[in-house]
Amino acid sequence: MFFAKLHPLLVHFPIGLLVTGTLFELYGNFRGEKIVAKAGSFNIKLGFWCSIPVAVIGFFGLMSLELKDEFKPFVAKHLLFTFSTIIIFFCVILLSRFRYKTWCNVLHHFLLMVGLFTVLNAGFYGGELVHRFNLPSGTGN
Repeated sequence: MFFAKLHPLLVHFPIGLLVTGTLFELYGNFRGEKIVAKAGSFNIKLGFWCSIPVAVIGFFGLMSLELKDEFKPFVAKHLLFTFSTIIIFFCVILLSRFRYKTWCNVLHHFLLMVGLFTVLNAGFYGGELVHRFNLPSGTGN
Protein backbone atom coordinates (compact mmCIF):
# COMPACT_ATOMS: atom_id res chain seq x y z
CA MET A 1 0.00 0.00 0.00
CA PHE A 2 2.99 2.30 0.56
CA PHE A 3 3.86 2.38 -3.15
CA ALA A 4 0.22 2.92 -4.12
CA LYS A 5 0.13 6.05 -1.97
CA LEU A 6 3.60 7.24 -3.09
CA HIS A 7 2.97 7.00 -6.84
CA PRO A 8 0.33 9.79 -7.07
CA LEU A 9 2.64 12.10 -5.13
CA LEU A 10 5.66 11.58 -7.39
CA VAL A 11 4.06 11.32 -10.82
CA HIS A 12 3.40 15.03 -11.30
CA PHE A 13 7.09 15.90 -11.71
CA PRO A 14 7.77 13.76 -14.82
CA ILE A 15 4.37 14.67 -16.28
CA GLY A 16 5.18 18.38 -15.93
CA LEU A 17 8.61 17.90 -17.46
CA LEU A 18 7.31 15.91 -20.42
CA VAL A 19 4.43 18.30 -21.15
CA THR A 20 6.49 21.50 -20.87
CA GLY A 21 9.41 19.91 -22.66
CA THR A 22 7.21 18.90 -25.58
CA LEU A 23 5.60 22.33 -25.80
CA PHE A 24 8.95 24.13 -25.51
CA GLU A 25 10.61 21.94 -28.11
CA LEU A 26 7.75 22.23 -30.61
CA TYR A 27 7.50 25.99 -30.10
CA GLY A 28 11.26 26.47 -30.28
CA ASN A 29 11.65 24.39 -33.43
CA PHE A 30 8.72 25.95 -35.30
CA ARG A 31 9.61 29.52 -34.28
CA GLY A 32 13.36 29.09 -34.79
CA GLU A 33 14.26 29.74 -31.16
CA LYS A 34 17.08 27.29 -30.52
CA ILE A 35 17.40 28.04 -26.78
CA VAL A 36 13.73 27.25 -26.15
CA ALA A 37 14.01 24.04 -28.17
CA LYS A 38 17.11 23.04 -26.24
CA ALA A 39 15.36 23.68 -22.92
CA GLY A 40 12.46 21.55 -24.14
CA SER A 41 14.82 18.76 -25.12
CA PHE A 42 16.42 18.87 -21.68
CA ASN A 43 12.99 18.71 -19.99
CA ILE A 44 12.00 15.73 -22.13
CA LYS A 45 15.16 13.81 -21.28
CA LEU A 46 14.86 14.57 -17.56
CA GLY A 47 11.14 13.77 -17.60
CA PHE A 48 11.77 10.48 -19.36
CA TRP A 49 14.42 9.36 -16.87
CA CYS A 50 12.27 10.45 -13.92
CA SER A 51 9.27 8.58 -15.33
CA ILE A 52 11.03 5.20 -15.14
CA PRO A 53 11.26 4.96 -11.31
CA VAL A 54 7.80 6.52 -10.94
CA ALA A 55 6.36 3.86 -13.28
CA VAL A 56 8.10 1.11 -11.31
CA ILE A 57 6.68 2.51 -8.06
CA GLY A 58 3.24 2.64 -9.69
CA PHE A 59 3.56 -0.99 -10.78
CA PHE A 60 4.49 -2.05 -7.24
CA GLY A 61 1.57 -0.01 -5.95
CA LEU A 62 -0.79 -1.68 -8.40
CA MET A 63 0.30 -5.10 -7.19
CA SER A 64 -0.68 -4.14 -3.64
CA LEU A 65 -4.24 -3.09 -4.58
CA GLU A 66 -7.38 -5.16 -4.79
CA LEU A 67 -8.66 -4.49 -8.30
CA LYS A 68 -12.43 -4.17 -8.43
CA ASP A 69 -14.34 -4.67 -11.68
CA GLU A 70 -15.64 -1.10 -11.65
CA PHE A 71 -12.21 0.48 -12.16
CA LYS A 72 -10.35 -2.25 -14.06
CA PRO A 73 -10.95 -0.51 -17.44
CA PHE A 74 -9.43 2.68 -16.05
CA VAL A 75 -6.39 0.79 -14.75
CA ALA A 76 -5.96 -0.89 -18.14
CA LYS A 77 -6.11 2.41 -20.03
CA HIS A 78 -3.80 4.09 -17.51
CA LEU A 79 -1.25 1.32 -18.01
CA LEU A 80 -1.63 1.42 -21.80
CA PHE A 81 -1.05 5.17 -22.00
CA THR A 82 1.75 5.06 -19.43
CA PHE A 83 3.77 2.42 -21.26
CA SER A 84 3.02 4.11 -24.58
CA THR A 85 4.32 7.39 -23.18
CA ILE A 86 7.56 5.82 -22.01
CA ILE A 87 8.14 4.04 -25.33
CA ILE A 88 7.29 7.11 -27.42
CA PHE A 89 9.58 9.44 -25.48
CA PHE A 90 12.34 6.84 -25.62
CA CYS A 91 11.97 6.93 -29.42
CA VAL A 92 11.93 10.75 -29.35
CA ILE A 93 15.24 10.76 -27.46
CA LEU A 94 16.75 8.26 -29.90
CA LEU A 95 15.52 10.20 -32.94
CA SER A 96 16.92 13.47 -31.61
CA ARG A 97 20.40 12.17 -32.50
CA PHE A 98 19.48 11.87 -36.20
CA ARG A 99 17.49 15.06 -36.69
CA TYR A 100 19.71 16.28 -39.53
CA LYS A 101 17.70 13.98 -41.85
CA THR A 102 14.39 15.48 -42.97
CA TRP A 103 12.29 12.32 -42.52
CA CYS A 104 13.71 11.87 -39.03
CA ASN A 105 12.91 15.45 -38.10
CA VAL A 106 9.30 15.05 -39.27
CA LEU A 107 8.96 11.77 -37.37
CA HIS A 108 10.48 13.42 -34.29
CA HIS A 109 7.84 16.18 -34.31
CA PHE A 110 5.04 13.70 -34.96
CA LEU A 111 6.15 11.54 -32.02
CA LEU A 112 6.34 14.62 -29.80
CA MET A 113 2.68 15.35 -30.51
CA VAL A 114 1.66 11.71 -30.02
CA GLY A 115 3.70 11.63 -26.79
CA LEU A 116 1.89 14.73 -25.56
CA PHE A 117 -1.43 12.99 -26.24
CA THR A 118 -0.38 9.81 -24.41
CA VAL A 119 1.04 11.56 -21.35
CA LEU A 120 -2.10 13.67 -20.96
CA ASN A 121 -4.31 10.59 -21.28
CA ALA A 122 -2.22 8.63 -18.79
CA GLY A 123 -2.63 11.54 -16.39
CA PHE A 124 -6.36 11.69 -17.02
CA TYR A 125 -6.92 8.00 -16.27
CA GLY A 126 -4.58 8.14 -13.27
CA GLY A 127 -6.51 11.13 -11.95
CA GLU A 128 -9.77 9.28 -12.42
CA LEU A 129 -8.42 6.36 -10.41
CA VAL A 130 -7.43 8.66 -7.55
CA HIS A 131 -10.38 11.05 -7.54
CA ARG A 132 -13.30 9.03 -8.87
CA PHE A 133 -12.46 5.67 -7.31
CA ASN A 134 -10.48 6.91 -4.29
CA LEU A 135 -7.46 4.74 -4.99
CA PRO A 136 -5.17 3.78 -3.32
CA SER A 137 -7.72 3.21 -0.55
CA GLY A 138 -10.01 1.45 -3.06
CA THR A 139 -13.24 2.41 -1.31
CA GLY A 140 -15.03 3.42 -4.54
CA ASN A 141 -17.63 6.24 -4.66
